[in-house]
Amino acid sequence: MPKPELPKAVFKYEQADDSAGFLLWKITALWQAQLQKVLSEFGITQTQYAILASLAWFAQHQEAPTQAHLVDHTKIDKMTLSKAIRKLEEVGLVTREDSAQDSRAFNICFTEQGSQVIQQAVVAIETADEAFFACLSEPQLQAYKSLMATIIASQSQTKP
Repeated sequence: MPKPELPKAVFKYEQADDSAGFLLWKITALWQAQLQKVLSEFGITQTQYAILASLAWFAQHQEAPTQAHLVDHTKIDKMTLSKAIRKLEEVGLVTREDSAQDSRAFNICFTEQGSQVIQQAVVAIETADEAFFACLSEPQLQAYKSLMATIIASQSQTKP
């Protein structure tokens, strides 16, 4: 039986790395692999870290630690965030408490263990962050952050 003919290439780009999306995919895969190594020491996932780090950020900046605020801050969808918070509760890192400001909302609060874990994890992740991006000069790093912030803002504005 003859081999089926391969479809004609429909790619817009001559080189795969000419695609901004493919470059994003590659850097995300590399970054996530680095995060996984670091976070395995703390027994938490990347999603759980994003939640815990955001809660620590909220505490430091006197922001409401609600699930809705976490969704907005982290860009994690509601269902995934809710499941991750339940898991964090199960392992004793956070608790859910009624919000004094909104009877429909819950505040997500650290347990003593959760507070200790996130303090250590933030130091480890920020160290990994600096090492990962050390190949960029300071102006390149600032440009990178500015470009990423622009893309995030434009996508946040076009939410369905």
